[in-house]
Amino acid sequence: MAPAPQAPPPAAPPQPRFDPNTGQPLDDDNKQAVKTMFFGALQQQTVAPRLVVIKGEGGDGVTYHLSGTTHIVGRTQGDIKFTEDVFLTPEHAKFSVQSGRLFVQDLSNNNGVFVRIKRPTPLDHGDLFLVGEQLLELDSEALPEYGANEAGTYFYGSPRPDGAFRVVQLLAGGGEGLVKSANATTMTMGREANDLDFPDDRFISGHHAKLDLSDDAKVLLTDTGSRNGTFVRIKGAQELFHGDYLFVGQQLFRVEIS
Repeated sequence: MAPAPQAPPPAAPPQPRFDPNTGQPLDDDNKQAVKTMFFGALQQQTVAPRLVVIKGEGGDGVTYHLSGTTHIVGRTQGDIKFTEDVFLTPEHAKFSVQSGRLFVQDLSNNNGVFVRIKRPTPLDHGDLFLVGEQLLELDSEALPEYGANEAGTYFYGSPRPDGAFRVVQLLAGGGEGLVKSANATTMTMGREANDLDFPDDRFISGHHAKLDLSDDAKVLLTDTGSRNGTFVRIKGAQELFHGDYLFVGQQLFRVEIS
């Protein structure tokens, strides 16, 4: 007779689980949740906003770390100075860091701070903007009523345009240059084949920007795919975001917040 097969050895009893902190045994109903820990070097750390010089004094690519609460940029005073930029006032702009957010405020009262637009931007009468090297002003006030004076005499002049607004070129040192009226409710600007051309400006694109009168009577400024961008002078304090560009005097900065 063949021997009976041997029974398999009994399974080893489950080993008790213990709380690593108290040493007490744990049952299945008291399992601790598994937590994933981060390596210290991989944890996200706060990085100070930065201003990178794209074009200006001191060399392209110079980076300024805004590690404090406020930073003043100017020609002779402040935390960041550009002593050779004659278009900067002694204290020109203030950068403020608030809970990781960056704001800029114009302190100059004359030459201003200009931020590159990223979408159609409404302008008010008297607002200033940069297209290439051209400093332009929007004149959206209605023309004076055309009528006779007390003696019944009409003022003699050129025919009145029918455009909804005008653009005035502001010259270095003061004074006005070209004054161009809109083509009804729109105006294109660039180097050639536009309503307003600047053929000698090497920083302006062929078709650089345009102005349009919207349905709610607002004048909108739009960059039309230019290479160097279109900039609007800020009013008050304005928040800046990662990738923004701004002119402070002749210094062109890129903002990095990451």
